[in-house]
Formats: sequence, structure tokens, C-alpha cells
Amino acid sequence: YISTMTMIAHRFLSATTRSLSRRALLSSSFSTTTSNHDVFSKISFIGTGKMAQAMIAPLITQKLQAPSSINAFDVSDEALKQIEELYPGVQASNSIQDSIKDANLIVYAVKPQNVGKVHAEIRRAKEEKGSDGVRDDAIILSVAAGTPISNFVEGSLVEKVARSMPNTPAQIGAGVTVW
Repeated sequence: YISTMTMIAHRFLSATTRSLSRRALLSSSFSTTTSNHDVFSKISFIGTGKMAQAMIAPLITQKLQAPSSINAFDVSDEALKQIEELYPGVQASNSIQDSIKDANLIVYAVKPQNVGKVHAEIRRAKEEKGSDGVRDDAIILSVAAGTPISNFVEGSLVEKVARSMPNTPAQIGAGVTVW
């Protein structure tokens, strides 16, 4: 079980940390066509800051994930609008529950002080809607610092959790990730 989780996290993180120059990332055209090679059927990013964008951009530019199978939620309407402009085809949601519906990978890209709020929304979706709210095979990938994996399992009721700590160069596709 742990080795499967490790392989999944490694595949996802390897895809998002391949070497790309910042100019190549920003000037690449983002294809809105569906890829036959999607890593996950739906990825939900909770938070759309620098680390989320450092993962979204290479997933799309390297055609590992179709933009239409990536969903994002942020408390800031302006941040969501920016995501839609930067990455055409990426879906924006107005709530965490809408974003995580049908996602088999949920990326916590929020500040540590906001992890509890995300847990509460995921837990509520799981308790109220069961597999209609949170898929049974959902995986949480957290880039939030300082929060133990046990906190994610207990807080969200999602049992499959991987944690990653990307470094600053990940913002330009040249980072190293410990997982």
C-alpha cells in the first residue's frame, strides 16, 4: 500500500518537476485538447498560489493532464480568474466541495493555517455525500508544510495521503521534491 502511494506521488511529482525554463513555461501554448495520457481522471487543486501553478503548468505543457481534467478552488475570485486566463480549459470552482467532486487526486496547496478549513470541507462532503462527495479512491497530496500525514487522515477522513515539499525552483519547473 505504501509503495503504491509512493509510486503514485513519485509519478505525479516527477512530471511536475522536469526541467523547463521560466520563459518556456510562460510562453508555451496551453493545449485544451484531451490527452490520452492523463495521470489522473481529475485533479483538484485547493489553493492556486505559486506551488499550485508550479504543478499545473508542467502537467499541461508536457501533456500529462488535459486542462479540462484539472479543477481549482481558491478563496480569491481574482486568483481563480487568473488561473482561467493562464491555463485555458482548467475548470474553476466556487467551493471546495464542487472542486473535489469526482477528483481522484486532491492537492492541498494552501498555507498551513488553512489546512483545518480544507479538512472540514472534505470531511463534510465525505460524511454527507459519501462517494458522491469524495471518491473512495481519492488521494490527498499536500504541499502544506508542518502538518503530519495523520492529521490529514483524521481531519479529512481520506485514507490515502502523500506529502511533498517542493522547493522554490519548482516554480520554474527545475525543482527537487522530497516525498
